Amino acid sequence: MYTCVAHVEHSNYNCPECGKCYTTQSNLSRHQLIHINNNNNNINISNGKHYKQCPYCEKSYVSTPAYSMHVRTHGQGCECHFCGKKFSRPWLLQGHIRTHTGERPFACPKCGKAFADKSNLRAHVQTHSQVKPYICKTCGKAFALKSYLYKHEESSCRKKRKVYEGQKK
Repeated sequence: MYTCVAHVEHSNYNCPECGKCYTTQSNLSRHQLIHINNNNNNINISNGKHYKQCPYCEKSYVSTPAYSMHVRTHGQGCECHFCGKKFSRPWLLQGHIRTHTGERPFACPKCGKAFADKSNLRAHVQTHSQVKPYICKTCGKAFALKSYLYKHEESSCRKKRKVYEGQKK
């Protein structure tokens, strides 16, 4: 059984098979493919999809580019000195190391909020826009980014709705 060590406070999705922790549902779903392969004696077909299993480890991929990039990690020298995770590109390792160090070199010019990744800063800057086309159907709150609406619906709004529904009973 796997115990979450790094990033525990951000790991909301746990694999029911082995207990490994993930920060997003999509990462958990991708991880669960290894159990499909292992439980079916490495038959790489499930729901009509073909999975490519890494020849060096237990990881499996539906996406050919993701599979190819992963296989390259086994021959690369881009290894995290904190946790041992390997990367196919130095810039990917650099971004990962920030999860350990807490470094956030990309600051919002409007509010000063800092980010470890430039793409997260770009997404955040859009939140300052007055254009907010994504509306929560439960509470009516508006968002500039669809991903922020989804995050809101999965956390704040869903919890409030469950409490409210519990009070109605």
